[in-house]
Formats: sequence, C-alpha cells, structure tokens
Amino acid sequence: MYTAVEKIFQRKTGTAAKANDIVIVDVDGCMVHDLNGPSVVRNFNKIAETVKNPAHHLVALDHQAPSPNVNVSNNHVMLRDFAHKHGIDLVDVMQGVCHQVMMENGKVLPGSIVLGTDSHSCMYGALNAFSTGVGAAEAAVILASGQCWFRIPETIRVEFTGILPEKVTGKDIILEIIRILGEAGANYRCLEFGGSGVAQLSFDTRTTISNMAIECGAKGAIMPFDDVTKQWLDAHGISGYEPVEADAGAVYCRRLDINLSDLKPVVAAPPGIDNVVPADSLHDIKVDQVVIGSCTNGRYEDFAAAAAVLKGRRIAPGVRLLAIPASLEVQQKMIETGVYAELAAAGASLFPPTCGPCAGLHCGLLGDGEVTVTTTNRIGAGRMGSKLAQVYVASAVTAAYSALNGYISCEEKQL
Repeated sequence: MYTAVEKIFQRKTGTAAKANDIVIVDVDGCMVHDLNGPSVVRNFNKIAETVKNPAHHLVALDHQAPSPNVNVSNNHVMLRDFAHKHGIDLVDVMQGVCHQVMMENGKVLPGSIVLGTDSHSCMYGALNAFSTGVGAAEAAVILASGQCWFRIPETIRVEFTGILPEKVTGKDIILEIIRILGEAGANYRCLEFGGSGVAQLSFDTRTTISNMAIECGAKGAIMPFDDVTKQWLDAHGISGYEPVEADAGAVYCRRLDINLSDLKPVVAAPPGIDNVVPADSLHDIKVDQVVIGSCTNGRYEDFAAAAAVLKGRRIAPGVRLLAIPASLEVQQKMIETGVYAELAAAGASLFPPTCGPCAGLHCGLLGDGEVTVTTTNRIGAGRMGSKLAQVYVASAVTAAYSALNGYISCEEKQL
C-alpha cells in the first residue's frame, strides 16, 4: 500500500519504489526564473549544447520585473537569448509569476514530476503532481538530460474535515498547519492532503496551501485529483494526464487532522512564519503598507475577496495598498468582472503581473520601522525591504480589512 508520491515514482521507475529509496527518473518539466537563471545558463553551457524536451520547460522573468538596474537587465537579455536559442517558452517581464504561468500553460499535469529553481515550486502539487525546488546546477542537468535524482520523501497525511467558516481562507489553513508543524516539522517530507473537507476547497485555495508547504520544510505537497481539479484543467484546455491516488492502507510517517470548522483568521507575525496568532489579537498594530499578490495569493479569488471587503469604501489614510496579480489571465478576469475597478476606487495601486516586493528586491520595498500586512509567503528580516521593517503574513481578506482600518484586522472597524 503506497502514498500518492510513492505511486508517482513507481510509475517513473517501473519498480515498487518507496519512501527513502534513491532513484534517478525522467522529469516532466522544469521552471527557471531570473534570480537563479543566469547560474543555470552558465552551468548548462559547461555540460551541454542542446536542451532535452525544450517544450516541457519554462523561463520566467518575474522576480526582478520590471528590471530595477542594468545588471538585472543584462541577465534578462541572457535568459531571453537562451530561451529563444533552445526553443523554451519565455514568460517575459510583466507577463506573469513563474508558478502561476507554469500551471496555466499546461506544463504541469496530474501524476507528473515537475521542478523549478524556486522553493515554492511545491505549488504544482495542487494539480496532483510531485513538485519541488532545485538549485541552479541541478536545473542545468535537468535541461541537458531530462533527468534528476531523488530520495523519495516520506509522507505526512493531512486530513481535512468540517466546513470552512466565512472569512477563513486557504492562507489560514496552511498557516495553521505551519503553526502545528513548525518551520522544520516537515523537513524532506511531502504533505498529502485528503479527507471529506477537501471537496469544498477551490482550486485557488489549493494552490495557496500547496505553495506554502515549504514554509514548514516540506519537500512537496500533493492534492487529490477530483472534480475541482478536472474543472480547472478543462477550463485551460489541458488533457492527456494520469492522476494518482494514495492507497487506502498507505503508510505515513505522521497524520494531522484539521477540522476546518474550528479555524479562524490568523496572521504569521515576526520573528517567524510559524509564529501564527489570531488576527484579532493584533489590532494594536498600525499598518503602513498592504500587499495582495505573489505566487501564493495573486489569483482571482484573492482579489475578488479583497474587493468584496473594500467595495464602496476607501483604504485608511496613510496606508499604501499594492495589488499585484499573478498572471495576465488573472488580471484580465479582474478587469472583466469589475474587481480591478473596485480595488482602484478603494485606493489600491494596481500593478501588472510580477513578483513585486515579495523577495525584497524592488517594487514597493519597506523603510525602517514600517509595517506591512502581506499575502506573500515569508517573514525574515529584510524580506520585503529594510531589516528594521516588520512583515506580517495573512490572507487577502485579512489584508483588505487591515488596509481599510489602518491596523491589523479581520473585520471592519474592530477598535
């Protein structure tokens, strides 16, 4: 009896592969972005002349887009030339965030193994795939050979029951899991999600949960394949896949039971992402900037929820609200449904698709002593600007209420 991840590796190896086995397998795709991309190119040029299966891969210019300086611009030129030379699809600046576009473009299929030069590549597990981050040297080998080695991870089973309350989102779910496990509680393990509560979770919600699995150390995260998954794939014209399902008697290294009905809006507060507290316990924290976006929460569902909070209202004086969609597809839907206009009317600054200030490189960085509530995924000192700034991570709903009130909030006019 095997876990979902074990079954993916069994297909690849043609053997009864199991957790902790070391294997070399064919990889179904690899994403390279502009931070690690130059090192990938230099490593690749030392070992190969042609890319194997170029149509399976993606180069994304998103972490430093638009370019903040000449050095970055030259790196972008290098990556554009590399992608064009080898026939790899390119997501150029302001066209989308790497993980979102990998999925929208059909580079990730249920039952596949897809990697990326970014730790949040575990997000692809929302599509019932095994995915994880790799370094520049590993990515170069993958592009050259189409293969990678793995120690198959053990699996933590996360069972969802109950009904998700109003104002509670996928961000609150994964933050609760991180609180329970701690920053290193799932090191080199895969989170496998299931249970009766999964069916109510939208696809956007599943991507948020999968994306942040790395924040408790997980090697990967995998959602079940069901009608929610199929509807998303059908809507994007994606077919030709073989989903996987864990066996009923699969062996897990740990089990977590999460009753969704018991959850409340929460916030990850400094100093660490596992310092998760109720949102309503922080109402004395004044906010300078609010960010809604990133690979974690830059999807339509997030902006629609924020717009519902802010509709007909204005953000608090002195607060900067940045709204940054994760792809052109998301941006277009925001425009078509009026969400874009509602956010603008509330005082939001609307950016084209980019990673924005998430990695602390450009585009809305914090000054000394400033406080942000953000839907991004990390807290560490200097993560979004000054090392003397404070970063609080929350859902788009909590972020919107915080922008509205001017202090950390999960409802209107809390004080």
